[in-house]
Order: sequence, then structure tokens, then C-alpha cells
Amino acid sequence: MERSGGGLDSPCTVCDHPMDAERLQERVLIVDDDPSFRTYLDLRLQRESASTYQAPSAEEALEALEAFGPTVMIVDVVLPGMTGLDLVRQLRGDGVHRRLPILILTGADHSAEVGDVVGLGLAWYLRKDAAWPLVQRTLRNLTARAREATLV
Repeated sequence: MERSGGGLDSPCTVCDHPMDAERLQERVLIVDDDPSFRTYLDLRLQRESASTYQAPSAEEALEALEAFGPTVMIVDVVLPGMTGLDLVRQLRGDGVHRRLPILILTGADHSAEVGDVVGLGLAWYLRKDAAWPLVQRTLRNLTARAREATLV
């Protein structure tokens, strides 16, 4: 597991938008068994002023939940041991984390399986090859919906 801090104050060098109020500024738990993809997400999110924590398995993600206190999770479906979908189901059954926003990012087409999990609320599904602006918008929408749900 690796932890990285956000807080870059320079303009985004990857895309053409200024980095100001549009920054994500969340604590993101990245759960993926591919170290290259975890690093890619980590670097992208740090440019958004997000703090990140990387877990290569669902079991390590469960251990990191209390210590890191994520405001959103990005989870792959195919993981060693417990699958990402089983992780999401477990969190949705947990009173403490049932409202934690989760973005499911996967390289394979698991739309039928993922549909059941997305139906549990505050979760969304994208393929790993989704354009970064779509990933950003989805993360922002999920975290905004989660905040609204806590106000009700």
C-alpha cells in the first residue's frame, strides 16, 4: 500500500484546464492489482490536489479504510482474492461505509455483474479506457451526491 499527498499549486500540464476550484481535493482509495494503473491514477489525482492511498487487493483496501478515511474509492473488478464487486457489496452492507462513493473502473466488460452493484447506490461504472475528463466528472458527481445524501 502506498500513500501520496495532493496539493500541487501549478497549472495542469496534462490537460488544458486551469487547476483552481475545479480540483477534486478528495481522499481517494485506489484498489487495483495493476501497479502501473494505480500509479497512473495516483499521478492524475495528485494533479487534482487529491490525497491517494493505493491498495493492490480488496483485503488491503479493507485494512486501509479506517487508517486513511477515504472520501471516495476507485475499485477494479478483477482482484486477487476477493473481487472488487464483492468488496463493494461488503461495504454496502456495512453501516459505516455504505454511503462511501465508489467508482468501479475495469478493463473488461462486466456490465451485467456491475449493474447489480451500481443499483446499491453511490457507485458508478466506467471502463479503464474512459477519457480522463469523464473519470473526473464521475468522481465529482459521486462525491457531490454523497454529500447531498448526508444532508438529508
